[in-house]
Amino acid sequence: MYYLFILGNIVTAILGRRLSYFIARQLAFLQYYFSHKDRRVVIYNLAPIVKDKSKIKKYAKEVFVNFSYYLVDFFRYSKIDKEFIDKYVRIKGIENVNRAAEAGKGIIALTAHLGNYELAGAVTSLLGYKLSAVALPHKDRRVNEFFDSRREMVGINVIPTGTSIRGCFSVLKNKGMLALLGDKDFSGHGIQLELFSRQALIPRGAAFFALRTGAEIIPSFFIRRQEKFYDLIFEEPIKVRGNNLNEEEITKSYARVLERYLKEYPGQWYMFSKYWFPNADGHK
Repeated sequence: MYYLFILGNIVTAILGRRLSYFIARQLAFLQYYFSHKDRRVVIYNLAPIVKDKSKIKKYAKEVFVNFSYYLVDFFRYSKIDKEFIDKYVRIKGIENVNRAAEAGKGIIALTAHLGNYELAGAVTSLLGYKLSAVALPHKDRRVNEFFDSRREMVGINVIPTGTSIRGCFSVLKNKGMLALLGDKDFSGHGIQLELFSRQALIPRGAAFFALRTGAEIIPSFFIRRQEKFYDLIFEEPIKVRGNNLNEEEITKSYARVLERYLKEYPGQWYMFSKYWFPNADGHK
């Protein structure tokens, strides 16, 4: 896998973005048609979200294609600069970030495996915000170093899971911005909530840190708009201070925002492992 990433990095640098997207799209189609397991899992995950069942396979195919574009963008991190942002990225809700920064308690940018969450971090960092991101380490040390080097290239401080609690508190204590993924729990200690009339395990980390530091949680998403343009969206903060909320109530507030984005952009949700809990109605 490591050598595939190295090859992807070299090829995308030589061919440029447009041709790299074209090749990535063809490979994504092959993956969709020949990887029966991945296709079934993606369709299973989309089933509660997409009400028109005749469109599920269309959106599933979009997931594979958009994920291939996501990888191209990641390989081309060295090409991301303020000129790229001005040309290709439309930013919405930056005033929400600035108001939260003025409060001086730190910011939790809570996102999902949606659109291009890696590029969201790069753009936010290049806009001048001091960003740290919690990342799940890869099993292969070389792959992990490859990913982390790309993130650090654009000014992102990487906090590995496993050592993240102290690091997260430090970021927020120093009034920084902490990026967390909020749709998939990898710890086994998340909060089971209902989304789209199904049960899912949502990470509790954002609520945990917000309650203990007073940091504001800002749901943040980086959505692909057409093929090569993007929207970086900062939603209204989920208020914690003074509302006497607990972890589950705060997490539910984020889950409602997540539900809205998944419904609007199902073809940009990169979830390649089974997401939903089995329901009493027989769904598995």
